[in-house]
Amino acid sequence: MQIRLVVYVLGWILIVFSASMAPSLAAALIFGDGGALALMTAMIVTGSAGAAMELLNKPSGADYEITPRDGFLIVTGGWFLCSLFGATPFIFAHTFETIGLEGFGAGLRLFTDAVFETASGLTTTGASVLTNFEQPHGIMFWRSTTHWLGGMGIIVLSLAILPLIGAGGMQLFKSEAPGPVKDRLKPRIADTAMTLSKVYVLLTVAQTIALCLCGMSLFDSLCHTFGTVATGGFSTHPLSVGGYNSAPINYVITFFMILAGANFALHYRFLKGHFGVHWESSEWRVYLSIMGAATLIITLLTMLHGDYSTFADSFQHSIFQTASIMTTTGFATGDFEGWHPLAQMILFLLMFVGGCAGSTGGGIKVVRLILLAKIAYREMYRLLYPAAVVMVKMDGKSAPDRVLAGISGFFILMAAVFIVSVLILSAFGLDFLTAMSGTAACLFNIGPGLGLVGPYDNYADLPILIKWWLAFCMIVGRLEFYSVLILSAPDFWRK
Repeated sequence: MQIRLVVYVLGWILIVFSASMAPSLAAALIFGDGGALALMTAMIVTGSAGAAMELLNKPSGADYEITPRDGFLIVTGGWFLCSLFGATPFIFAHTFETIGLEGFGAGLRLFTDAVFETASGLTTTGASVLTNFEQPHGIMFWRSTTHWLGGMGIIVLSLAILPLIGAGGMQLFKSEAPGPVKDRLKPRIADTAMTLSKVYVLLTVAQTIALCLCGMSLFDSLCHTFGTVATGGFSTHPLSVGGYNSAPINYVITFFMILAGANFALHYRFLKGHFGVHWESSEWRVYLSIMGAATLIITLLTMLHGDYSTFADSFQHSIFQTASIMTTTGFATGDFEGWHPLAQMILFLLMFVGGCAGSTGGGIKVVRLILLAKIAYREMYRLLYPAAVVMVKMDGKSAPDRVLAGISGFFILMAAVFIVSVLILSAFGLDFLTAMSGTAACLFNIGPGLGLVGPYDNYADLPILIKWWLAFCMIVGRLEFYSVLILSAPDFWRK
């Protein structure tokens, strides 16, 4: 393991991360309502730390390559470091309330909430501890920007502009990119990262314009777009998207949430003229089928339950909430905790499903569920025909045994972390519903859950240790378990 190389690359990531605060500083200066000094100080602190790490650990030779172990360490270290340094604007601006606390207790609470909010933003979870939304525009813009940065992955976005990564860049991409299938669109990883980034920016621009046409201010449009294309869920309104009470806004955000939950490689090929590429993907078809079936059932349930007076209202809110939960965005147009119990259970189950591989969404991913179902069918078929050779195929191609084994391992790790997390939350006195849904919401990067962490509640009143644990779960879930948990294996650190 090349520790100096790892620290060197992490230094560059912090430098890039520091520069990403510039638009928020510009927003603070334009609106002039505070936050500029906090953001400027945060930029200096973050950039200085990154420069020191880069200068003191620069590799001596011109040729070097990042190994798989280096890649895992860089990715995990990058997310934790950015969560810490990304919290500095909130700390310097005293964004989070510490009423009733003094001295060390107040400082610990502020630091914890700032890191929690940043980790939630960067992992596109959207679980919030913010209770006072009357914040400076620059700070609120930074809060939403963490979503946008985390959506395609800090590391992947950095690859597009950091040629220093070189040939080892693929190790970072494989360590960070969501889903079991890493679809390289270009022969060089930097080109792949740049290609995905262009699609990401295009969706960002398109949704921002659409929301502005629906009557949103440019500032709110940008913030909600960042939360949508990144499937994050931070809103500038205390009632989330529901606070705007606008059907056009709801439908625009729903449409882009669905796109953000799909494989970005499909969008790229669609833009290149392959207009049938989405429907050729079995994952896309299953993704839409699950979402469509859930929307239909929830629409009928909300009508029969009397939650909405007309079919149009029921459908509008049902498809929005279904897309929001399944894509792990976490926006809300209403308090779905008051819906029919079956509707709540469907939404809870959709938390586990998630979006497609290669999307900005979290969750298990639809492709994994498809392959898991095919693995189960193969084993049942083998019971009937022991001598049969049965291949598990996806879109006409055989899935390698290594991918199938990785999926099995993923489910084991996921179940283990989920159970441990529920037990930890329960040990701190949280009720069963809150412990279950809170764990699912953070581990699968959704945001709102049920119980004490419902759509119109937040995580502010949870114990400090629970906030740290859930922040850790967010990062573990965002990096899909392996990249973080592999660091706990003794063999990882052996030469």
